[in-house]
Amino acid sequence: MNSKFSIPSLIETSQCSPNQLIQLASNLPDATISIPSVDKILEAIEQGKADQVSKLDWVYCIHAKAQWDQQNIDRSRKTSAAIWKVAIYNSWLQHQLLWRLALYYGDWQEQVLAQSLAESFDIFAYDLVSHLLPVQIIRAFRSTQAGRELAKIACEQRVNRTELLNNIREYLPIWIPIFSNFIEEISPYFTTIRSPNQQQVRWLLSCLDEMSDSQQIKAVNHLLINVSNQAANNHSLLVDWLRRNYRNGENWYKLSDQARQRLREWIGGIKYGDFQKLVNLILNKLDLQDFESNRLCRRRDFWADYSNRFERLRILLPKTSQIAIGYQIQGDVDLLEDDGSDPTEVCIFDFGEWFVVEFFRGRGSETRLFQKNSRNEQILFGESTLSVKRIRCLGGDRHDHVYLWQEFSPTWLKNHGILPNPNTQPSKNPTTDKLRKREHSLESWQREIEHLEREAKAYCNKIYFLID
Repeated sequence: MNSKFSIPSLIETSQCSPNQLIQLASNLPDATISIPSVDKILEAIEQGKADQVSKLDWVYCIHAKAQWDQQNIDRSRKTSAAIWKVAIYNSWLQHQLLWRLALYYGDWQEQVLAQSLAESFDIFAYDLVSHLLPVQIIRAFRSTQAGRELAKIACEQRVNRTELLNNIREYLPIWIPIFSNFIEEISPYFTTIRSPNQQQVRWLLSCLDEMSDSQQIKAVNHLLINVSNQAANNHSLLVDWLRRNYRNGENWYKLSDQARQRLREWIGGIKYGDFQKLVNLILNKLDLQDFESNRLCRRRDFWADYSNRFERLRILLPKTSQIAIGYQIQGDVDLLEDDGSDPTEVCIFDFGEWFVVEFFRGRGSETRLFQKNSRNEQILFGESTLSVKRIRCLGGDRHDHVYLWQEFSPTWLKNHGILPNPNTQPSKNPTTDKLRKREHSLESWQREIEHLEREAKAYCNKIYFLID
């Protein structure tokens, strides 16, 4: 029972005679009982005395207005408009009307508001108080896509569903069904934003985090299928959230086939973009010889055909490169330890089942392939200090970058289950003369890489010996 109200004690009539009651009544002062009426309240409004109308009278007026309208059809809209005009300056009346209007549009079974009051809402909404959040929400209720409009309001306010309801619980009945259902419109609304900014992406992630498992799966499926790859590439925050929550584990298998493919493309697009930016910065910031610049351009263009396959990317820079470009690269970027090797940048790609290590410059300048296991992952993505020689000590399968390497690398990758993006043009078959030239270059590279590997093993053995 509400503590604000108490039931008055009843008079024990059995102990009072009728004569005593008559005598008691005769001694009471004269009292005039005012019976509320809609006409009386409307008259007060017309006379500019609306401030003298009591709260009890207003409650009666709101309740009885529908019946009064039936008897005064020609005056129903005009008088309701007058009531809304009073509400502009009467916060208590505002609250009463907006609360009931929310129930009216929220498919509440009982008649809580006259139709004329609901239809006259614009008199209030388009006046001085049109900026009020409850007013914006009532407007959304009147839309044919109420849930979508509520999602838009939440986005503009930068609040998720819980925060929105906390902001309006004193003004509107937050328990009506429409407030529960609009969370399913969050993802569809977001996909209508042409160029979402960072704040809108953060809002989306806040909404996703508060959803139930089933709601989130449905929302993520919709996002992946309906947001373009180009838009996703502009928002690594969204892609990283999806990678953490959906790329591995049981959630991955709850996505549709189309959504899984799009997520692969999103992740790959972001990571390839980082790789592409690194190559471009090296070309612009470092003083390279022409053959080195050409080599880097070919690497950049080659891996573009595998952009959908990228899962993670780690960038390792020598000190000279870090000074020149290090602060312009975001993501997983670390300093490459100097072990006496030729200066080179190193990129480590995670392709799911395999790690690919790409050496950009220097002697050897190979691509190495390592099976994805806990040991290799810990070293290649977990250790803070790595060097060229330490990576070469891990072994793995290797491929050259000598003449015609672009024609032979796809076959090498395919043999390990790493396929290019769909619709990628196959490599051309080289002529006999070109093959002969490649074989000659390959022999020199083979001798060079074996020499570098021996140096690497000697270096690592020395390091391990000193540690022991």
